[in-house]
Amino acid sequence: MTKPEIKQFVEAVGAKVPLAGSEHYALFRRVFKRQNYFTLNKRLLVVKISRSDRPFWGLAKAIIDFINELEDYSVVLLTSSTEGWVFSKSEVNGYIRSGRWALREADGNYKINMPLPDSNMFSTPSRFLQVGMGTEA
Repeated sequence: MTKPEIKQFVEAVGAKVPLAGSEHYALFRRVFKRQNYFTLNKRLLVVKISRSDRPFWGLAKAIIDFINELEDYSVVLLTSSTEGWVFSKSEVNGYIRSGRWALREADGNYKINMPLPDSNMFSTPSRFLQVGMGTEA
């Protein structure tokens, strides 16, 4: 079940769940435990939400290893249905290599904590499209 804030976000930006029977659907359903992956303009979006007063997120190493085989993807870290941060494949891997997003061996998740860069931040769906997809609003 997709969380309500994630559902509202993906609808607002025009992202879609991969269609059953598509090349990605069966593969993604095997890898992802939750329905937090979508496609937008042929790019995979992995969308996570934090409802904490001090936002934090976790990204499974196994998921990152899997999606790094894809040509392009973005990781979206939400704090509401309209606000959050978006990171490209190269940015995700840069943060991992630098240790900024540290791997917690106990659970195999990269831990992502505040602060996050303002340049990756968005507060509206149209701003997400500018920041994360390189389109004009």
